Amino acid sequence: MIPRTMYPNYPVTRHHQPVIHDQPHQSSYYPRTYRLSSMPVLDTLKQEIRQLQEREGFLQSNIKRLQEQLKDTQASLSEKTTRATTLQNHLVPVSRLPNEMLLAIFEEAVLSPPADKEMWVPIDISHVCRRWRGVAINSARLWRNIWIIPSVNFHLLEAYGARASASGFLDIHFADWRERKDFQRFDAALEFILPSSGRWRSLSIRSICDTKVQHLANKLRKDSLPILRDFSFHALRPGQTCIDLFSTSDKCPALKTFDAENFSLSGSLIGSRSKTLQVFSGLTSLTLRRHSNDARSLRIMIDFAVFRTLVNSMPGLTTLALHGQPLRFRIEPPAEGESNLVSIPNLQNLILHPKVLKPRYLQQTISSIHAPSLRHFELVFPDSKMSGQNVVELLFDAKTKKPRFPLVSSVVLHNASNSSTASSFVHAFPYAAHVTLGGVDVGCIPHVLHARVYDAYPYTYGCTYDPRASYPYWHWLHLLKLRSTKPETMYIVREWRRVERERGHPPLMVYVERSEGKWDLMLM
Repeated sequence: MIPRTMYPNYPVTRHHQPVIHDQPHQSSYYPRTYRLSSMPVLDTLKQEIRQLQEREGFLQSNIKRLQEQLKDTQASLSEKTTRATTLQNHLVPVSRLPNEMLLAIFEEAVLSPPADKEMWVPIDISHVCRRWRGVAINSARLWRNIWIIPSVNFHLLEAYGARASASGFLDIHFADWRERKDFQRFDAALEFILPSSGRWRSLSIRSICDTKVQHLANKLRKDSLPILRDFSFHALRPGQTCIDLFSTSDKCPALKTFDAENFSLSGSLIGSRSKTLQVFSGLTSLTLRRHSNDARSLRIMIDFAVFRTLVNSMPGLTTLALHGQPLRFRIEPPAEGESNLVSIPNLQNLILHPKVLKPRYLQQTISSIHAPSLRHFELVFPDSKMSGQNVVELLFDAKTKKPRFPLVSSVVLHNASNSSTASSFVHAFPYAAHVTLGGVDVGCIPHVLHARVYDAYPYTYGCTYDPRASYPYWHWLHLLKLRSTKPETMYIVREWRRVERERGHPPLMVYVERSEGKWDLMLM
């Protein structure tokens, strides 16, 4: 409503509205004279429009023709580029490798994937070139390693399952489920992979929280693992154990390799009627690890009596590896009828990695093992400027003073000897053919292996040969590997090789790993 004050002379009612004077009159808006004069302009515009339409059609036809030419040119360019790339690839040295060798290289890459790229290595390989893709896609062995990790991709799992179907078996890895969250995702991945449990050849569990380990154990009790051959478990924390995975399961008849960290066993679990012994009866390789040497992991150490019962149930055991002192020995003497020895007649490989320089039970462990058929002995202490615990006397029989493992042909020693025990290690393995030395052993054992008399200053280059010198010798040695070598050690080995050639002995092969300087290799 318009206020009365704005129009005082006109009373405002609902039938009266004020006149608006700013709108033009419709009949006189366009003058009549302008309409007649615009006709020639309109004809001119129509003619120009027709010309532009004709030009537009001409240009459109040209564009269509040029697009067809561009398409043909691009197709020809792609074809010729592909041919040129193919011919260029044929000239690359890697293209000369046969498919079998390429496949072997691809398998090595798949077995050692980088972090967070476990399942993407075969995918990356298949996207390099056409030939590599053909080799990768048609090789089921590249797709049998399935990683169940927090970032698991279910579409990727389907692709792996389809491409690995020809291999007949799968290698399953559960890793890096460190926290309790994402339980639903873990359960979904587990339900996705469990239907293929009949094709599992190996099972690996690494860094998984207790909740998920227990859930996995409950699921595996309901499924059979008829072709499971290899099992490995690496604890997330000290004291975490995997005994629940095998304490009640008797569905692994083909199990051959067992590698477990913090694997605790009690006498009740390995009784004469225990299913645990039935699971382990066919093992050929046993690896026991202790996560750390702190007090929290003491309770999962295996008593020697229990260990002896376990090993005696494995008649075909050929490899025994102990990392970080997983065994515990009692202080009191054994009871009547018991023995401190465990006899392993078919044992071929004995691997000892104490992880400390002065282990508590290493001497008892070496003394208790009776392995007349042993072929490989490995004793590795941590890197240090000093040698580890002295155990060389335990390698000889206390009564006859003869070597306890005379058939050993392969020896690995790392920080195990010093200047006073190096010669004893050589005598302990008289038939050693392959020897690997690391740490202080690199400076001690090569020094006593060659018949040279050095002056008062060690590792000097001026030396004289004394044919009457009595020294230990490996008559069957033909391969020597040195780790973390120093220049002075290389000079000693060089002189030793020269003397061996002068004596007419077969040339010795020397491999150098992690040398301090590349120029050291030239000394050989």
